[in-house]
Formats: sequence, structure tokens, C-alpha cells
Amino acid sequence: MRYVALLMGSIAAQLALGGIAEAADPRATELTYEPWTKTCLTEASCFVAAAARGQCAPSGGTISISPQTSTRALLTANVGTRTMLEGTISLKIDQDEPMQVARTHCYTLGCGGTLEANGELIERLKHAQTIVVEAKNLTGQKISLTFPLAHFSQTYDGPGSAPKASGQSSNEPQREHTEAVKQLPQCDD
Repeated sequence: MRYVALLMGSIAAQLALGGIAEAADPRATELTYEPWTKTCLTEASCFVAAAARGQCAPSGGTISISPQTSTRALLTANVGTRTMLEGTISLKIDQDEPMQVARTHCYTLGCGGTLEANGELIERLKHAQTIVVEAKNLTGQKISLTFPLAHFSQTYDGPGSAPKASGQSSNEPQREHTEAVKQLPQCDD
């Protein structure tokens, strides 16, 4: 089940990372935040995600929550960058102390990581105003995304998208997004 959650987090990252903010190109800081959505791969396997997209690639980032049980979920955060990160990715809910995503991994369009969330953390997200994803890349550029949590609770507890009918490819949205990302101009270094 953990591999399914990691796969869902990776899919969410790929769907959003065509675009975080690399300060060298102002188009990377012109972010559009998408609302929270709940996507179901099967009736029992859903995730809730939000994305920030820039005007060039790579920029933006994603955050997703994949419920595992009624009291446990995996929280995945991804940031768009061409370089490795210095340290970890941190998550800060409102004015709370930051939480560190200890094990990050990098790929072509960015870096990400996952941490386990208990029921208390999920409830905190449902009542908070924002969650901030922060990281610093090896060139010293700070990456900071502030995701509003308005409608998170309703989305998390509400119905998700209908699972794909048999015969439809679950990779189709990812393939379509990958094609759209290829159309974005590359961010200047």
C-alpha cells in the first residue's frame, strides 16, 4: 500500500511540476495555485492534492495527502528545481513549528519527499489557514510555496473523482500533462 501512496505522490508531482521558484527567471515566481482536488485510482485508494504552477519549467510544486487508514496518511511535498536540495524540505502549518521531510529524492523536474501524518496532523490541516513548503537548492535559492487550506477539509472528507473505467489508462492524465509541460518554455538559469 505504501508503494501505491508513493506512486500517487509521484503522479501528483508530475501533474503539477511543469512548472518552484528559481529566482533567476521571474516567470518561475509567477505562480498560479490550483484548488485542492481528490483523485481516486480505485474506490479504496484516493489522494487529495493541490498544485502551484509557474510560467516556465521547472517551477511550482505540489502537496498531496494519501489516506492509508482512518488515523494515518502519507503527506508528500514536491518542489520544482533543476538542482539538488541543500538539506530537507520543511512543512509549516500556519505558525506551528516546521516539520522536516527527512528523506528527499530528486528527479528531472524537481525534488520531493514523504512523511507519515497521524490523525492529529490531518485534523490540524482541516482547521488551519495555510501550509508552507520550503526548501533551499544547492545554488542557495530559497523555494517557498504557501498553499491555502481553504476547502481542504471539504475536499478531504468529500467524494473524489470516479475511478477509471476498465480499459482506460490511468497514465492518460499524466501523459497529457507531460505533453503540456513540454510546451512550456524552460526557465532561465
